[in-house]
Amino acid sequence: MLNANKKIWFNVSFWVVIVAITVMAAVSTVMTFTFFHQQEEQAVELLVEKGTTLIRSFEASLRNPLDVKNEMFRLQKLLTETAQQPDIDYIIVTDNDGNIIADGDPAQVGDKYGLDLDIGSLALSHDIRWRQVVNPQGAGTFEVYRGFFPPQKNTEDKTSSQGNVKSKEINKFIIYVGLNMATIEKATKEDNRAHLIIALILLLIGSSAIISLFLAQAYRLTRTSLSRIKIFSEALVKNMPIGLIALDHQGKIVTCNEKAQAVLEVACSDALSREALTVLPEPLKKILAELPASGGFLERDIQLISAEGQEHIWETVAAGLMDEGIPAGRILLIRDVTAIRQMENEVTRTRHLNSIGSLAAGVAHEIRNPLSSIKGFAVYFKERLSGNKEDEQTADVMIAETERLNRVISQLIEFARPLKLKKEKVQFVELVQHTIKLIAADAQKNKISVEIDAAVDLPALEVDPDKIKQVLLNIFLNCLAALKEGGKLTIELLPSADNLTVIISDNGAGIEKMDLPKIYDPYFTSKPAGTGLGLAVVQKIMEAHSGKIDVESTAAQGTKVYLHFPLPGNKYIKE
Repeated sequence: MLNANKKIWFNVSFWVVIVAITVMAAVSTVMTFTFFHQQEEQAVELLVEKGTTLIRSFEASLRNPLDVKNEMFRLQKLLTETAQQPDIDYIIVTDNDGNIIADGDPAQVGDKYGLDLDIGSLALSHDIRWRQVVNPQGAGTFEVYRGFFPPQKNTEDKTSSQGNVKSKEINKFIIYVGLNMATIEKATKEDNRAHLIIALILLLIGSSAIISLFLAQAYRLTRTSLSRIKIFSEALVKNMPIGLIALDHQGKIVTCNEKAQAVLEVACSDALSREALTVLPEPLKKILAELPASGGFLERDIQLISAEGQEHIWETVAAGLMDEGIPAGRILLIRDVTAIRQMENEVTRTRHLNSIGSLAAGVAHEIRNPLSSIKGFAVYFKERLSGNKEDEQTADVMIAETERLNRVISQLIEFARPLKLKKEKVQFVELVQHTIKLIAADAQKNKISVEIDAAVDLPALEVDPDKIKQVLLNIFLNCLAALKEGGKLTIELLPSADNLTVIISDNGAGIEKMDLPKIYDPYFTSKPAGTGLGLAVVQKIMEAHSGKIDVESTAAQGTKVYLHFPLPGNKYIKE
């Protein structure tokens, strides 16, 4: 009987073990399958998030979508640098016809890509899409793609200022980000192998061990994901093309990057955990003070003086962060837009000058005809009134003033008329020497010494000699006018690999800081008998030669004029 009971217990135990093993195996199989599926979803989510973040960062980098040439050059450079990261296979931007306009590999620009997709509707869609691309040379590629849309607000602002471009005509681009799956595939294989081992152990040690190991595995995966996200976030903040300063709800700096360090009074690492008001310049403090407590954002330009004493314009965006209606902190985004603002001012000034030139040319032609008649009558009355000395002097004054007015009108017409250059190869130092002869008598009379410092073996320039002599003469005459009590006029000729720079300097009266922006404006002059067209004509001639003029001056200390000429083979001056 005992043996029978033992046999029954043995049989029951055996079947219980078999059933338990079967159940545990089934549970383990289901758990394993679920785990594999979760791994795949997490990998896809991580890659999609990473690709989306990169796409948004590239879109944010385009601050002037209408200036296609400069913006695509900067985008190409950004793609080339970003594509060098080991976990990125490629980054491609195409138009809605599939033509590659920017690529991490510049050699691919101009080729076709994405023709197997519905690129017409894709270029208008904000929805993120992805697919896996087979890479025969290694791990697969996870491709994230969608329409490429620069910030719409900036686009609308540019549209309103130019008037003939619609934002929907700009956003017809598609961006593809190819992420290397080698790391993900390797991690997935390792995790799968570890899970299978754990599943075998679970069959031996029971359900409690299964639960414990599963929780441990889940914790490990979560910690790994958080670590990767943290590393990626830190790298993203550090390599952002704009400055970033983040504050907590107490007003202390919790994050900043190298770009933002230019406006801080201390190093970025030293600014962490410090009160923002103690390290930020005054204009940024005012923006933070004006930021609404309920959130929102402010956007404006501020002017700051760099450590080198130069004035820079910074585009600043301040935003308040909210967490379920409770202030959670503030963020500052800054970008140096000095060159952009100068370019905008230059475009505005050029349009203004063109309008003035067209108007002045018309007025000048209308005045010249009656002016000839006035001079003729003045000569006539001088002859009729000969013998009366006082009347003759009056007639002479009329003739002289008429001739002076005619010269002013001639200068005005010359300024408004399109330049026709007669270029030939010349040695620039010879032009300088010839022009100095024209002012030598006045310079000697006013005790002004003139020196020429020219490098040996200067390359020949292809210019219009007469026009360049006019440029030099106008500048030399301005220098003589500034050296009323004697002084020194120096001309330096400095060649470089691309340009020839002519530096004309004097130690005379200089120009007031408030007058410097106006020196190229027609009819602006500080000389009692000046017409105010000299530097305006100089700038026009320099632009016709693809050159550039810069003026530096300090009141009571002197003036330096820089003339930059491109050397043969270089079409434009390199900045």
